[in-house]
Amino acid sequence: MSLVTGLLLALAWPARGIPLFAFIAFIPLLFVESELYKNKDANKSVSFFLYAWGAFFVWNLLTTYWIMFATLPGMITAVVLNSFFMAIPWWLMHVSRRLFPKNQGVFPVLFFWLSFEYLHTKWDLSWNWLDLGNVFASWPNWIQWYEYTGTAGGAIWVLLFNIILFQLIKELWLHRLLTKKVAWYSFFAVGTFVVPLAFSLHIYANFVEKSDPVEVVVVQPSFDPYQSPQTMEEAIERTKTMIALAAPLITDSTQFVVAPEAILPEGLWRGNEARNRHVLLLQDFMMRNPHINWVTGALVYQLYGTGTAEIPYTARPLEAYGYYFDTFNAAVMFDKDGRFSYYYKSMLVPGIERMPFFRVLRPLGQLVDAMGGTSGSLGTQDTRGVFTHSQTQNVVGPVICYESIYGDFMSGFVRNGATMIFVLTEDGWWRRTPGHRQHHEYARLRAIEFRRPVVRAAGTGISSFIDQKGEVQQRTQWWETTAIVGVVNQNSELTYFARFGNVAGRGSVFFSGLLLLAMLSARIMRKKTSLQA
Repeated sequence: MSLVTGLLLALAWPARGIPLFAFIAFIPLLFVESELYKNKDANKSVSFFLYAWGAFFVWNLLTTYWIMFATLPGMITAVVLNSFFMAIPWWLMHVSRRLFPKNQGVFPVLFFWLSFEYLHTKWDLSWNWLDLGNVFASWPNWIQWYEYTGTAGGAIWVLLFNIILFQLIKELWLHRLLTKKVAWYSFFAVGTFVVPLAFSLHIYANFVEKSDPVEVVVVQPSFDPYQSPQTMEEAIERTKTMIALAAPLITDSTQFVVAPEAILPEGLWRGNEARNRHVLLLQDFMMRNPHINWVTGALVYQLYGTGTAEIPYTARPLEAYGYYFDTFNAAVMFDKDGRFSYYYKSMLVPGIERMPFFRVLRPLGQLVDAMGGTSGSLGTQDTRGVFTHSQTQNVVGPVICYESIYGDFMSGFVRNGATMIFVLTEDGWWRRTPGHRQHHEYARLRAIEFRRPVVRAAGTGISSFIDQKGEVQQRTQWWETTAIVGVVNQNSELTYFARFGNVAGRGSVFFSGLLLLAMLSARIMRKKTSLQA
């Protein structure tokens, strides 16, 4: 029965799922837990952990199998580990019920789950693609209050309704009568579903963007990410293609041209920008259109000489010359006069862009290399840097690919002054699977959380303009070589979520910590009692 939970969650998931399934998805797992708790003397708590792990394994596999097109070992690792981590909050709830038999509620799973999602963003194995609140990404009119709660609010909504509905079904099953408890559970179930929905629809109907227009051109060249240019001429041709796509759409009002992640051929060395032939081509184009700034993804390299005071731990040696260099997955903005701004992607993909726990495991690097893994790490930066247009002073938050699924992380761009968000991504690694559609839909959540327009430039996925309500105003098709132009209204006001981040997650960590201490104390007292007996 627990596997039904995984199937229902998969059926609920964006971009083509129906999120209503999420409101009943956990009921089968709760019934399994209830049966195991009734027979707790015959079943160890690990039994429920295995049931929960199986449920979440099915969910992870059915919704993220597409990772295999980029890396099969990575997909297996992500599915197995992430489902394992998801089972832990449910197991802790089950253990707490065993330790406190007079308090048999399952509500602690709310705190444990929110703590898991929050803490899962804070370490090197972070993979929050399936945060429960993401389930509503394609239905933005249902969750306009994410500007206060972030996706944690969606997780609370789903889990709380599942728990109340489970209690209602169980009460009806046991007594088969309309008892007072049934009436109360029915009242709370209806209220839990209707009140958040009505509040969201009210916000949606009354929210009006303030007019502060910025015209942006997005380039989607659709170069195959698995096919790098083989000659200098081919590399130059790619840059010319991007210019040719953008040129017909440029008007006197255009402020930015946005190109996808890592799309600048051959990369870019810091300090050597003026000699880069692709930069020179783009600057020549901007000389004819002096009012635009070009924003692009690029692999950027930084050289460290022997006199560098502190060489980052991510730097690699150029042993023949005695130098070190760092590689960054970067967003770069520049204008016709050669003014450059850089932002380095800082939420890196585990196993692809960084070796997890690299500082500790660095000595194992050669072994990992030999096994086909990633033994190093790209460089990062500590702050969420923003780009300021050289003429209009409009401020952009340049978000790179994987970073866009982390709302709390992205709040740093907004607090640093970003009035709009540009997401630079390359989703062609996963081929034509749900991966690129899910990734696109998650950007709609960020628009709501921060009330910022999101401009999405995808190499081969879906490029789009998303307004502050999370509605897609314009989009491209998969693997379409094109460019689009749109006008977005920037916004400088800070939402509650932008100011304070994931309050529910942090609060849940605190309460979960208290509950774990109480559980540990109860466990110790129980052992003492059994020894005395």
